Amino acid sequence: MHQIAMCDQFEQKLADGIDPRVERIDRASFRGWADLQLSTVLRDAVAAADVCHVHGLWEAHSLAVRRLARQMGKPVVSSVHGMLERWEMENKRIKKSVYSWLLERPSLARSFCLRALSEREVGDYRRFGVRRPIALVPNGINAIERVDTAALLEKFPELAGKAIVLFLGRIHHKKGILNLLQAWKAVAEHRDDAHLVIAGPDYVGTLIRARQIITDLSLEKTVTITGIISGQTKLAALSAARYFCLPSYSEGFSVAVLEALSIGLPAVITPECNIPEVASSGAGVSTSNEPAILAETLISCLSASSCEWQAMSVAAQNLARSQFDWNVTGKTMHSVYEWLLGGNRPSCIVN
Repeated sequence: MHQIAMCDQFEQKLADGIDPRVERIDRASFRGWADLQLSTVLRDAVAAADVCHVHGLWEAHSLAVRRLARQMGKPVVSSVHGMLERWEMENKRIKKSVYSWLLERPSLARSFCLRALSEREVGDYRRFGVRRPIALVPNGINAIERVDTAALLEKFPELAGKAIVLFLGRIHHKKGILNLLQAWKAVAEHRDDAHLVIAGPDYVGTLIRARQIITDLSLEKTVTITGIISGQTKLAALSAARYFCLPSYSEGFSVAVLEALSIGLPAVITPECNIPEVASSGAGVSTSNEPAILAETLISCLSASSCEWQAMSVAAQNLARSQFDWNVTGKTMHSVYEWLLGGNRPSCIVN
């Protein structure tokens, strides 16, 4: 398997000993020499591949790989990772409509198979007008364990003894972070031990708006913004929290939710997170991100007894490790590749 990685930044730097089968091309330098490099690497990679798996939309590499694969007779799987959701399509709607009609929809239709992360994304593909077979394969997670939280509490002493609700992800208004802050006023008034931790990078200036809400609602003593956290610090935050909260307007399939579940942290999420199993398995709660409703939900969750919370924690861990373990999702995806090469049609294929 040969992978091409194109990025402005990696959220986590690749460790020493980078896999030589992975080639990085900096998207910021696509012009000139980088264009030639991209073309050469993609052509060589497609020629060497048995199956091509394209990730994402609205990027030069996805169009190029599908075009080259068609020329060389290679089967293509395409994954859009939530980029066809209604909320996403409304963002820059006119530009995306024109681009879709001219380039992206015809290119996506060249795929032998589409990979959907959720039932909702199956519908997104069909609404976009692409009628290729769809493999329903969610994201996966490696099992993670709780760690000691002493270092986290030393860095953020205001968290000691608090009932922590953790938001971990991009600080982007589509994630519902502004709604969560508006809801937090009622939560903090109801529970004097409640504390909201917001961890992640700022996107499109959302953090400025978030800080203004914190100031306007006098939430400074009940909200901590950590910035980007990773590694042991992220594990410590997940370990210290009582609930994970992602009140998103739009998600593909949140790995952050899976990480929370794997460590045994119950999740409070919206239906738009596309993991209905959280509520159905008792691993957390599905709710609206309308501030008043979200506040009621969080107050109710924080009022759960120790036995009730422990039951949710066990259910969360069982869900992550039974349905979303990489060994499970990886085998499913492998069966799709085998099918593209002439094997049996796997059960994950939907019409």
